[in-house]
Amino acid sequence: IVLGCPIGGIGGGTIGRGFKGEFCRFQLYPGIYEYVSVPECQFIVNIRNGNNETIFQSVLSTNNKPKKAPHSWEWNLNGADCEYTALYPRAWTTYDLTKYGIKLVCRQISPVIPHNYKDSSLPCAVFVFTAINVTKEKRDVSISFTWTEVLGGSHKKKALAKLDLERYSEEFTCGVTLEQKIADTPCTFTIAKKKAENETIHEGYCLWNAAKTSEYVWECLKKNGTLLPDPSLTPPPPKVPDREKTKEEREAEKKEKQKKIYKCDSVALSSVISLEPRATGSTEFCLVWDMPVIKYKKDKKVNRRFYTKYFGSDGIAGASIAAYALRNYRNWEKLLAEWQDPILNNSNIPDWLKSALMNELYYVADGGTIWFDVHDEYTENDPRHEFGVFGYLEGHEYRMYNTYDVHFYASFAIAQLWPNLQVVLQYMYRDTIELETEKCRPNLYDGKSVKFKIKESIPHDLGDPEDEPFANINAYNVHDVSDWKDLNLKFILQVIRDYRLLRGHNAPFGNERYRNMAYIDDVKEGTEDDLYSRSTGQTDDSDRTTDESPDLTEQSTPIAHEEKPYGVGDILDLLYRSAEPDVGAAGGAAAAGATKAFRGAPAAAPAAAVWPARRYLADMYPAAAGLLRAARRWDHDHDGLIENGGFPDQTFDAWIMTGPSAYCGGLWVASLSAVCVMARILGQEEDEKEFSKLLEQAKQSFEEKLWNGSYYKFDLKPANSHVVMADQLAGQWFLRSSGWSEQVFPEENVRKSLATIYENNVLKFKGGKMGAVNGWIAGPRGHIDTQAIQSEEMWTGVTFGLAALMIYEGMHEEAFVTAGGLYKTLTDMGLAFETPEALYANGNHRAVGYMRPLSIWSMYQALVTRPPPPPPVVNGQAHHAKDEVHL
Repeated sequence: IVLGCPIGGIGGGTIGRGFKGEFCRFQLYPGIYEYVSVPECQFIVNIRNGNNETIFQSVLSTNNKPKKAPHSWEWNLNGADCEYTALYPRAWTTYDLTKYGIKLVCRQISPVIPHNYKDSSLPCAVFVFTAINVTKEKRDVSISFTWTEVLGGSHKKKALAKLDLERYSEEFTCGVTLEQKIADTPCTFTIAKKKAENETIHEGYCLWNAAKTSEYVWECLKKNGTLLPDPSLTPPPPKVPDREKTKEEREAEKKEKQKKIYKCDSVALSSVISLEPRATGSTEFCLVWDMPVIKYKKDKKVNRRFYTKYFGSDGIAGASIAAYALRNYRNWEKLLAEWQDPILNNSNIPDWLKSALMNELYYVADGGTIWFDVHDEYTENDPRHEFGVFGYLEGHEYRMYNTYDVHFYASFAIAQLWPNLQVVLQYMYRDTIELETEKCRPNLYDGKSVKFKIKESIPHDLGDPEDEPFANINAYNVHDVSDWKDLNLKFILQVIRDYRLLRGHNAPFGNERYRNMAYIDDVKEGTEDDLYSRSTGQTDDSDRTTDESPDLTEQSTPIAHEEKPYGVGDILDLLYRSAEPDVGAAGGAAAAGATKAFRGAPAAAPAAAVWPARRYLADMYPAAAGLLRAARRWDHDHDGLIENGGFPDQTFDAWIMTGPSAYCGGLWVASLSAVCVMARILGQEEDEKEFSKLLEQAKQSFEEKLWNGSYYKFDLKPANSHVVMADQLAGQWFLRSSGWSEQVFPEENVRKSLATIYENNVLKFKGGKMGAVNGWIAGPRGHIDTQAIQSEEMWTGVTFGLAALMIYEGMHEEAFVTAGGLYKTLTDMGLAFETPEALYANGNHRAVGYMRPLSIWSMYQALVTRPPPPPPVVNGQAHHAKDEVHL
């Protein structure tokens, strides 16, 4: 199976769809991925000429006919006549059937829409087929959608007794449903179509048995050009005989009934497009899978998926969701185009990056993602009341929810596009900080018995879907994660980064000037968080619509009901549109050429409100300050710098750091700087003094102990003295992403480190075609660092984050080579829509379908904050010397 763009919204389960047209990789029950291709789940095309004769019929897949496919069905497409394009969450397939007088296009649309929380949660996809008659005679094009039971249980046997099939007809749509169980959980599949005004469901559908009556489906289409109910499955009314039947006649009748009547396990639906010469027509289908409640095996709680907030949890919402989708998919396409088109048309963004930005987002929905409605469990002052709880797996094979050291990288996508889900996730983690368990377990690493969780620590994850997630946290049992040095710091850095992004989303005015990021970041004494006062010179808050009130922590109005003028709350538009090339004191360059990124929804359907930035900061600050103070216990020599413990105590969990290290030390220094700013904004003067003093000491120790003139040392062990670590500047990356321009880490040292990483970890590793290897031994006989399995790996998400920092530091060409070479390699390897965590120099890879590569969205944030300089002009002509990836 080579994967294409998966279908389905966020948190309701997804279904993979191969680029050749097959439905595959079913991810419907959280944490379970089934790599199966079901040949009976398909689209079938039938073309008839002006004499109403079938001249072509085929399953719409370019695969060879599968061995287990229905015997009579035919796979007649020529792959050379078809073309597939994916731009998540949409995909297009074109079928050149001009030999039969038709050109056919299928548009696949899933409602994964930035800043839209209702529609983005729907478990459905729409398929729009457009047919063009290129002949001078009439053509009828019939599209049939077939579906059967999938994932029949642990033994893959059909559960016919549990199946329930129905047809239905509504004002706008009609369809058929198939109810089954997946992992003992009820799930109803609905296939529906938009129907003509006078059309009924009495024709154009079929209930059938995949093993016994699939031939009827094929032959019915070939004969009639559309589906009809199978008469053998609908016994005719009894006839009163004129005479007594003979024994032979009764036996023959009995055998006929035994032969024909089977239990149905499959559904199908047809729609016919009648085309006059040179005409164009279309038809629309929708697939819905309604699995409204999830009960984890070891948990008594019944969880309701987020979409049930709007469509109910009784398991009969398929028809309603399908009708809603078929009514609204054009608006979905409009919103997606308004979001994507400015990115696609931005000449500052290389083409490969445009593709990568969109298609890497597959993991937001396809990452074993759950999204539950919990409005009755939280008050209106908590974002979970309105936006639920959210979880996604570290990887398809690494089944832990919201793995925090990895989410640190991936969070850039969610924080920019669905900021309320990032806020929810942060509140979920905040609530775990003071938890401590008495229960202990042995670590796999050293066998020592340790508590599952201690106080004043951020957990590694929020549990395993095979256990009792969100109650039993820290499912990871390799190391004592309460002693990991990066988790607390990554919480702090996400808080300040989120605060910056939330302020952008909450910009109070539509004027260009006040929407650019440089202005938002231009924090002056006394106006740290008051965009309103800075913009108007007034303090009257009678007309304010955002979070700038003096006492936001006491606000009780539900955020979803706040009135916001049209345009306010638009997504990336508010973050990055720039009318002025000035530089803010803490914002980096905001170039005049930055393009608008999102226009927002129509006035009748404004974008969802965003959680207030100041309320978020006020709620998070006590936790951030407490975590920072708790982390001081790792500063054993009291030099202001924390030390690693001589075991893998951070996200590189097979790579040992001992004493001060570039990675954790840099995160520590950046976190101190972040908490100083938080304290200043919130008026915590004593805290600011405390942390500022510690920051100065930490900065001095970091430079004195770890800077070697070319890069920051991996750690202080002599054996590691020549190790160049690709991720040594992770702290600087987050500060830049949070709006910093002041020098926490000396600018010259940052530039030298990046140049060293680029020269060694990038260019000397597979010629720059595979990203940045985690560890490189510098020197005349330089080579990959093989001291640990992870030092010799290239991590996709780390490479994208490194490239983002290069952009912030003005190294655009190096950034595009670093990340672009990697993305091309991943594509050439056929790893689209299952991006791995790691690649090795020999091409092997580890952990397909992984969270960390979502960090590519940090590259977008960096690019629109600091676009590349204009190309030089030579003799009146723009000279593009190196504006694309060199491979």
